[in-house]
Amino acid sequence: MGKYILAHDVGTSNNKAVLVDVEGKVCVKSLIPYGISYPQPGWAEQSPDDWWNAVTESTRQVITETKVSPSDILCVVFSTQMLGIVPMDEAGNRLGEGIIWMDNRAAEEAKWIMNKFLGEAIFAAIAGASINGKDGIPKLVWIKKHQPDIYRRMQCFLDVNGYLTYRCTGRMAMSWANASAFGIDLKSKRWLSTIFKYVGYDPAKLPELISPVSKVGGLTAEAARQMLLLEGTPVMAGGGDVQSAAAGSGAVGEGEGHVSIGTSA
Repeated sequence: MGKYILAHDVGTSNNKAVLVDVEGKVCVKSLIPYGISYPQPGWAEQSPDDWWNAVTESTRQVITETKVSPSDILCVVFSTQMLGIVPMDEAGNRLGEGIIWMDNRAAEEAKWIMNKFLGEAIFAAIAGASINGKDGIPKLVWIKKHQPDIYRRMQCFLDVNGYLTYRCTGRMAMSWANASAFGIDLKSKRWLSTIFKYVGYDPAKLPELISPVSKVGGLTAEAARQMLLLEGTPVMAGGGDVQSAAAGSGAVGEGEGHVSIGTSA
């Protein structure tokens, strides 16, 4: 028997688990769907428990179907939808549902932020593009304004990838790849703390950053039990679906491009 990587593509409508050998050959895959809730116009939320249940169920299906020994799994890694926000407290409990990328509740906060930079045109000239209510920083400002108790209790927020690696390992961290959609210095790989301070968000409530190719930790005993894997199996930081699509297409050089339209299967 060979050695394998267990990869999960956690999208907006489903999770796809894929068992890949060290040569890059896809051996088997499993798809588990989940829903989206729209509690108010413009809002879009998902239950982080649904992401986790889809990950564990699809992992069990892949392991059971292939009869691969858990000792042959080299690591687990996630490629996920980006710009999700799950507020977490100091004990590692989530304080609400996952606000996903398509949620537009923070439209007014986006306008307010751009006005602090003397308007949309100047903001776009500085940042490279304007922002809207679907972007990360406006949503964090929205939480502070409209959910002050959650904001006060937050140790940090996690995105979809960070939440799943936390459920696997017990470590709260965010991949550079996913954090780039919120605001990091791409050279130093540090949060743009000055920007967060300027808009009133406490940088102390930002998660630890980690390289996409680094090990976040090993599977906890409980996570391993649910996934039919071995405790301590390495979990890598991974990244977002956008970067994963670029890397998968081979468009990784300066000026190279690709077309990505998404899939449902």
